[in-house]
Amino acid sequence: MEPRQTGDDAAPNVIVSGHQVDVGDALRGHATEQLQALSQKYFGGAQDVTCTFSRIGNGGFGCAIRVHSGRDLYFDGEAEHAAAPGAFALALERVSKQLRRRKRELREDKPTNPTRDGVL
Repeated sequence: MEPRQTGDDAAPNVIVSGHQVDVGDALRGHATEQLQALSQKYFGGAQDVTCTFSRIGNGGFGCAIRVHSGRDLYFDGEAEHAAAPGAFALALERVSKQLRRRKRELREDKPTNPTRDGVL
């Protein structure tokens, strides 16, 4: 497990690791780049982003992504695919859908939305 941080304070702490899987440099770099872009797009910077690759029973790969955006907000996405990049793409799509829906929910001017002002 190798945390990858940049000198910028707004950049999230992105961790890409493998559970019983050796994650190569190319996959680690691609995942880190995509997760940082996702974080900047929806929040202007999440606190922590964790991506874990694992093997599944039928010879494929699983990917679990967890985004911590602050104020006890966690967004999780899991997916399985025959290839590790495919599993990552599906999990990333699920997390981005959750983030999109949450941001739209907070952005709408509803009279009964007490958390709108402080979360995003």
